[in-house]
Amino acid sequence: MTTLDIDERQLQVRSVDVTDDSIIFDMIDGRRIVAPLWWYPRLAKASPEQRAKGEVLPFGDAVGWEEIDEYISAKALIIGGAAPGAVPPAQAAE
Repeated sequence: MTTLDIDERQLQVRSVDVTDDSIIFDMIDGRRIVAPLWWYPRLAKASPEQRAKGEVLPFGDAVGWEEIDEYISAKALIIGGAAPGAVPPAQAAE
């Protein structure tokens, strides 16, 4: 069995950007973590104005969009995996 050991200092988010197909966390240490937007259905369905309101939360390890009740941690993006109910675009088109 493999475990993922992440130092909390590696989880500090500098800023967030949401494009038409991705969510991007720029980290304090210079890394950029990118995940497909479809992993987060509430964020994917939000308007561009709502997506632009993401704020780094007080501990610095997550981002929240209070208006749409979406909160995503840096650890979740690093580990990877879609939120419950997320459907890949190819399956959604069927």
